[in-house]
Amino acid sequence: MERFEITFRNPVVRVWFYTVFPTILASILLLLIFPIEYQYIVLNIEAFIIIAFWVWNFIYKKKQQ
Repeated sequence: MERFEITFRNPVVRVWFYTVFPTILASILLLLIFPIEYQYIVLNIEAFIIIAFWVWNFIYKKKQQ
């Protein structure tokens, strides 16, 4: 199994901290602010960004091999 380095020299960690981490924090804040009938918008945006990150990660790993 390949070692995973959790430093900012690792591009996967950098992209995760620049995209997914702020998205999760903003989603939590927006879910507390928005009424229930609009929360699906926040959840859809969050899901799209997380899926885009994993697709990018998959493509990045394929290019590395």
